[in-house]
Amino acid sequence: MSIDELDFSIERGLLFIENRQLANGGFPCLLAQTTNCIVEDLLEFDDGVKKSKVTQEDDTVFPASLIGLSLLHLKDNSGARKILDRVASFLLQNKSNYDMWRHYIGAHQLSTLVPYDLDNSALASFLLKELGFPAPNNHSFFYSNRSTNGLFYTWVTFRIQWVSNIKYWLSLWREFRHPIGQYFFWKLMPCEKRDIDAGVNSNVLFYLGESDNTEAVVDLMVQVIQEGREEACDKWYSRAILIYYFFSKNIKKGIPKLEPLKEIIKNRISAEFKSDGQIFKSVLDTALAVSTLIDIGYPQYIPKKTIQFLLNSQNPEGSWDKWMIYYAGHDRTSGYGDDAISTSFVLEALHKYKMYQLSLSPEFLNS
Repeated sequence: MSIDELDFSIERGLLFIENRQLANGGFPCLLAQTTNCIVEDLLEFDDGVKKSKVTQEDDTVFPASLIGLSLLHLKDNSGARKILDRVASFLLQNKSNYDMWRHYIGAHQLSTLVPYDLDNSALASFLLKELGFPAPNNHSFFYSNRSTNGLFYTWVTFRIQWVSNIKYWLSLWREFRHPIGQYFFWKLMPCEKRDIDAGVNSNVLFYLGESDNTEAVVDLMVQVIQEGREEACDKWYSRAILIYYFFSKNIKKGIPKLEPLKEIIKNRISAEFKSDGQIFKSVLDTALAVSTLIDIGYPQYIPKKTIQFLLNSQNPEGSWDKWMIYYAGHDRTSGYGDDAISTSFVLEALHKYKMYQLSLSPEFLNS
């Protein structure tokens, strides 16, 4: 492959994402629901047999943040920057008075019931800051949403626990205003008020940075990897490669306690290499693995056939196949993803690999 091949593939992918972007700057997301405990993909039909119920949701914040997070690596590209600017506008439009975000917005039936959450808020805040917008004034809000052991709750909601932050209490007005709706929300949804998710905590650490206030998060991440609990540590990111990917962003920052995780994660990813270059189960998994290996300092372990596999898997319209990016609960009966999300992660991986190759040889000769 050559730099021209990578650039051509990246430009096609960016064009696809631009065309998939909604008028308001956000992105759609597909929701697959099945009675099977393991949802493998987002195909409504498989060989003509109805496989799952698939609906498109246009009133969600998270897809825009995920795609923006990946495209940040390409922000010097004019096409990527155009997409990112529209994402930033979308996030700013949907930011609350408390500089926090909810997953559902607009006309979605859950928009009045779903509370603020730290995952959406952390990634949106980080993205806006990196794009040059004033940093949201929400650090104290985050710190007010911790358990007694220092870990961050996923949801901003009422709990029997003293919190001195007035913004925290003011933000709960919707919850107190709709008590019946709130009762059924927490009863029927696959989440609990005291949820503490390791992937979410890692994303909070990525935004807030290492400090005494986030020390417990670092310790949790170490425990998860050392104990092999990657697939059970988070209700939403219930696949090992997603945990490796999000953890690797903090490992790249050079947090000393996370250094021992590098070798462990590298070995676990290497054990999933396939003969055709694929890693784990899909193109999306492969892209996540490539980015992870580069971020933890092992780009030399990426086979060239893996990058060729990604290039060969690109669809004629410039996309890569949709696959699950997160679930709603450990039983995996509801899964979310979209080809624009998959494409953004592949573009991140290709760009990182390109920059690695250029660091070795500015000419990046054909191989």
